[in-house]
Amino acid sequence: MTIAELVAKSGAQMRVFDLGRRIEEMPLADFKAFEQMQKPYPVPYLKHAWLGILSWNPDEPGQHNIWFVKLPLDEQNILQPGPRDAFLQHWLRVAQYPDQKHGDAPCSYKPDANRMAYFHALALQALGQGTTQYYATARAYLSGDIGWDNWQQLGLQGLAEVVARLAEEQNETLLCNALPHLPAVPRNVVLGFLENAAPGQALTSAINDSLSQVVAGGAEVADLAAFARALSHSVNADQRVLLLQLLLQHPHSRSVELLAALGSRCWRDLQGGLLLAYLECLAVNEQGISAFNALVADLLALPGMRERFMEVFRSPQRSESLAQAIGQLLSLARQGDSGRLQ
Repeated sequence: MTIAELVAKSGAQMRVFDLGRRIEEMPLADFKAFEQMQKPYPVPYLKHAWLGILSWNPDEPGQHNIWFVKLPLDEQNILQPGPRDAFLQHWLRVAQYPDQKHGDAPCSYKPDANRMAYFHALALQALGQGTTQYYATARAYLSGDIGWDNWQQLGLQGLAEVVARLAEEQNETLLCNALPHLPAVPRNVVLGFLENAAPGQALTSAINDSLSQVVAGGAEVADLAAFARALSHSVNADQRVLLLQLLLQHPHSRSVELLAALGSRCWRDLQGGLLLAYLECLAVNEQGISAFNALVADLLALPGMRERFMEVFRSPQRSESLAQAIGQLLSLARQGDSGRLQ
């Protein structure tokens, strides 16, 4: 039995969300094919499928279940069925013996507070429910009505719901107007939520303008990483690539925090000269060869990335530092420690 079959057998409906690199809904047909080991997981993260599963019975309004499941993948990103089956057996026992204590389900995990808030915002929409009380407070703050420095009273949930509902109540315009005024903490929270959305041209321009202001004032690494995440799925690909090029020339470009954000969120843009520039920074990162190996291994697991890497690995334009880092990585691969690269 699969998770999808178990939910269907109970008479419930379900939505499946990928919570790995960003939070987005996964087509149910793709999830079923993945569970049946007919297709690889499309966007693996750290060798796992990070899932949020929402189920509800139409005959029981107001009732729903949420599972957060982290399923291990093999080298081809195909499901390893054993851990999934252990997860299912746990919930079958819970259903059979509801009065007993069963502990945590195998493969379960708890998302961080920001991810939980955004998932909850999407779940409310999927269930056709309204916003929470935090939504109105967040909109009032973003309108400037309660003072830009009075952000301590805000909840993550309200800001998440504003971003999740960009197309409603002119929320995208609201964010465009608010961004230049936001202090660093609420601004970076909003930027983090925007990695799960696709900012339109107006919002993309506002984010870029705000980034210019922050860089001119002396940006911290966390600021640069937040802006990169916010623009990772913006509608203007050319503008996004230009941003990545500029970030890779910034004095903080050796920071693992920034490089991890670029690799995990902006990987679709990493190819050719941009991938080479990224790897050049990664080869001299502040934490050394272990961080290089870890971030490259994570990227290599993504669809289509292996071919891009092999092209760059052979580039005559690569520096001596990058050549040495590649050599150490390939040496590990030949020892069988990092998977097959060739």
